[in-house]
Amino acid sequence: MNPCQLHLSERPGEERSDARIHLTDASGATVAAAALWWTDTPALDGNPIGTIGNFEARDATAAKSLLDHAAGILRERGCHTAIGPMNGNTWRRHRFVVWSNGRGSFLLEPRNPPEHPGWWAKAGFSILSRYSSSVMPLDGSEVLPPAVKARLAKSGVTVRNLDASRYEDELRLIHAISLKSFSSNFLYTPLEEDAFLHAYLKVQTHVDPDLVRIAERDGKPCGFVFGIPDLEAAGRGEQPALIVKTLAVDPESHCAGLGSLLVDELHRIGREKGYTEAIHALQHESNTSLKITGRHHGEVLRRYALFSRPL
Repeated sequence: MNPCQLHLSERPGEERSDARIHLTDASGATVAAAALWWTDTPALDGNPIGTIGNFEARDATAAKSLLDHAAGILRERGCHTAIGPMNGNTWRRHRFVVWSNGRGSFLLEPRNPPEHPGWWAKAGFSILSRYSSSVMPLDGSEVLPPAVKARLAKSGVTVRNLDASRYEDELRLIHAISLKSFSSNFLYTPLEEDAFLHAYLKVQTHVDPDLVRIAERDGKPCGFVFGIPDLEAAGRGEQPALIVKTLAVDPESHCAGLGSLLVDELHRIGREKGYTEAIHALQHESNTSLKITGRHHGEVLRRYALFSRPL
């Protein structure tokens, strides 16, 4: 068998990748490819990392060869760990599906051939972090005790929907809350406001303002929950679930119970709009929002993992 040939391009690529690599066989056909990032990537234990994303491969042998080459390139660029699949940072596409209950994919969910995680493991990668998505019926139940709800209201907390006539301004306040809420998250990097606006302006026509709930205390934003319909399920002719995409609370607001209040509110609105299920999507294994999911008796429908390899 003739060895594959490595091709490396270090021109800036899609999603600001630092390089693109691919392997070709003797006929010139691509057998594996990936993009690499080592600039402006997250840190792990205070050390720089490189990430591998947009991965594809024909078989396990091609995958291992490509990943070995990728690890070598990232090591030469000063990275201590290779992490993937990740397109540069956690704001972009990352994670492999590693288990499923068989339910169809939902909107914005990562997807991959089932053999990919095993191919990465054979190339020396191991699981760095785990995530899950859970589904639950919208049966009208609320998990926030009435006394806590009353305390939040007495402290000046109100919840409203997104004002579609001020969509861009609303995105700016959602971005500001996100930066504060997620700053201690695993592999966190800040996202520039312009990049955040660009991503959400593209999907404006699909955003239902009633499914974006914004909490304020005395007129100052202090949290939000962003819900979207599962348009992918609708496209398959199925009843779409309500996807709870993002939940964020400003830690400086000191509003204990606000996350539960926002989720209860979104579930209530969703049920009024005819949704019968909610999906709490892509939650990190250490995320405190998993407690809310548990109180709503969520059942895991998918598990995901991020992989790493020391360099």
